[in-house]
Amino acid sequence: MEFYENGLLRSIGQIDSDYLSKAARIGLWSEFYENGKLKETGEYKTDSYVNCCIVGPCDIIYSYKIGEWNYYHENGQLKAKGIYRIDKKHIETTCEGGDEINIGFLNDNWKFYNKNGTEIKPTEEQIKEFQESGIVDEFDVMGK
Repeated sequence: MEFYENGLLRSIGQIDSDYLSKAARIGLWSEFYENGKLKETGEYKTDSYVNCCIVGPCDIIYSYKIGEWNYYHENGQLKAKGIYRIDKKHIETTCEGGDEINIGFLNDNWKFYNKNGTEIKPTEEQIKEFQESGIVDEFDVMGK
């Protein structure tokens, strides 16, 4: 569990005990806004990719979103929901040639809503926001 400075819950979920990184989220997970309302909820799976470290190749742990996820506006209204489609994505690493990771991609089953609960057509920015939130790792692999 993580908490905001105001004492309210920031996130709750399971950390894979085989790894000590905050990136090792596994299983059901929920994140909250600072006002205490639910921000997102769904399930993570943990995996690794190869990076080149000082002592040679090393595994970097990351978690990716799987299955159904629900996202909410700060007022508690549903913002988006859908099921992530798992596929591979090539990433650049410090090793020549990079590596491939599993990632949850958005597809046509996703629904988006405005703050009043009315279904809307998502903007490219909204799609990118939920697509890029699909990975958690200590090196921000989504930025590469």
